[in-house]
Amino acid sequence: MIEWWRPDTHTFHLPIGEATITLEDVEVLFGLLVNGLPVADPHALGDYRGLHYLHMLQRLTEFQPTEETALSGASHLQLTPVRQHLEVMDAEITDDSPPEVIDRHTRLVLLLMFGGVLFPNTSGNLVILSG
Repeated sequence: MIEWWRPDTHTFHLPIGEATITLEDVEVLFGLLVNGLPVADPHALGDYRGLHYLHMLQRLTEFQPTEETALSGASHLQLTPVRQHLEVMDAEITDDSPPEVIDRHTRLVLLLMFGGVLFPNTSGNLVILSG
């Protein structure tokens, strides 16, 4: 992502145009409230490895790939299992679905959008989990 970041304008220059990450984007992506007490993770994200990210993914979305091969190396997640999970989840979402279910679905869609469309790797099926 660093090659797309422009520090002079504080924006990402993507193939589809400029994009700015807002505080509200962070709230949706990570489920952090922007009002109230500060939230801190006891572990530095720099120390996270593949399994840490999978546990975070499970905590925020209630999705964790069942196949060990979904985690490619220590820092890449295959997007195919995420897409398959979303297909099942789409059928279960109704107008009466609780907000938590919608939030989990939204986070997975954003993972696909950011990892597979805006910042894809050369394979087109992997999202980088570490920074």
